[in-house]
Amino acid sequence: MLRAMNGDVPHPFVGELIRLRAREREDLPILNPLFNDPDVLEGVATVTFPQPLESITAWYERTRAEDDSETYVIETLESEDPIGVCSLMSIEARTGTAELGIWIAKPHWNRGFGTDAVRTLSRFGIRFMNLHRITLHVLATNAKAIRAYEKAGFRHEGALREAASVNGHHVDLVVMGLLANDLE
Repeated sequence: MLRAMNGDVPHPFVGELIRLRAREREDLPILNPLFNDPDVLEGVATVTFPQPLESITAWYERTRAEDDSETYVIETLESEDPIGVCSLMSIEARTGTAELGIWIAKPHWNRGFGTDAVRTLSRFGIRFMNLHRITLHVLATNAKAIRAYEKAGFRHEGALREAASVNGHHVDLVVMGLLANDLE
């Protein structure tokens, strides 16, 4: 189990509750039904309908070939079973910026896993990828996610008015950001 590097320095992919690891093709049949939960989909701004296994497989192939993203499976420290996925996307080395995306399976909500995954991925991006700024967009209706992002150090920066749709209603997308010197 990955706990630390060089004594007291934490491993870049291990948090207090979770570890991030490379995603494998074998994860897809486990992740797809977890992602397709209607409550999970309701919190994701970009995908609103259940996806067949072929779609998650196409996503896997496409994103593995992208040079401007890093995507990881989230698992708890007690288990090697996937509980979600997180990514740094639209990585721009010149400006040191990226966008964060994450989802956690519903059975693992309200246990601190999302906050810890966001902290761990942000720490990795800033310390090991030399990012200066990480941005995210979250549905204004997703109060639990907003609180988790705030706990991880993200700050409100504004809103994109009625930029998303939830259950047929237009909702704002809250823009949040984390700068390297905000990292706790």
